[in-house]
Amino acid sequence: MIAAYILVRISATKPGEVVEKLRRIEGVKQAHVTFGPTDCIAFIEGLDLDALGVSILAIRSVEGVERTDTRLAFA
Repeated sequence: MIAAYILVRISATKPGEVVEKLRRIEGVKQAHVTFGPTDCIAFIEGLDLDALGVSILAIRSVEGVERTDTRLAFA
């Protein structure tokens, strides 16, 4: 398994609704609204980098997501 933290900038006025959509994406294990320059932090897991890429593209396609910043997690 490969894991990553995704820092998400949300342009929508209701970030909670966007985060609820993110939580339904395959591979997203957790997603939380945060305060500061990042509006949400999501934790994702996948079998390989390709699987992570699919999840990241799905996150980016959610309406209200402005941009993402991916941080691979190493044990």
